[in-house]
Amino acid sequence: MKILIIEDEQNNADRLVRLVNDVRPDAEIVAVLASNAEVETFFQQTENAPDVILSDIRLGDGLSFVGLKSAPQSVPVIFTTAYDQYALQAFKYNGLDYLLKPIDAEELRQALDKVVVERTTTTEDIRQLLASVGSIRYRERFLIAFRDTFHVVPVSEMSHVGISDGIVRLYTTDGKSHLLNMTLDELEKQLDPERFMRVNRQYIVSAAAVEKLSAHFLGKMRVHLKGYPDTEVIVSREKVSAVKRWLDF
Repeated sequence: MKILIIEDEQNNADRLVRLVNDVRPDAEIVAVLASNAEVETFFQQTENAPDVILSDIRLGDGLSFVGLKSAPQSVPVIFTTAYDQYALQAFKYNGLDYLLKPIDAEELRQALDKVVVERTTTTEDIRQLLASVGSIRYRERFLIAFRDTFHVVPVSEMSHVGISDGIVRLYTTDGKSHLLNMTLDELEKQLDPERFMRVNRQYIVSAAAVEKLSAHFLGKMRVHLKGYPDTEVIVSREKVSAVKRWLDF
């Protein structure tokens, strides 16, 4: 069995490779790709399609459905995702195969076994579901509590969200900040990945708020935010390419 993995988080990709090797030691992992651009290039250059694709849903340059449109129609797809519950309900309704992160080894084994014995979701099914995926709603505003009042902050006014000493703050384009009662992991799932990106463990940034990028030590990169010259947002060397593709999309 030839397996293609699509995953933009290095830790998740490494873990998935280990799990595949554990549950299917006879399998061949043909490639581990981190973006839609890499997926499109892969299928343009390869003549031998994989037997199955294990794909995350959210990538640095958009939803993986975009890249998967370039794959042969008959290739089965199993999603490996931490996607929000509303999307998962839609996928279940349409018969999609998916594994929730953190992925369980036995569930992965069963999903790969299904590829051998029965029909699973193919890229043709994904083409037919693109209209449904387009109806997924992302967060449009925040309701911020302040003393005995509540302020409404549209996401269009969001510059970035950061965490420091366990406290999560939303920073707006006019220089204000607000406490948020949620984790960055929770917020990341609620924001449109085309407009917002988790660039590291401490920050989610808005593409509209990025002024420029500059080189940093050891292959890293700094993201400069409009109106926040003293905020140092550093991107790891492994994620630099994904951030550039996201901003250039």
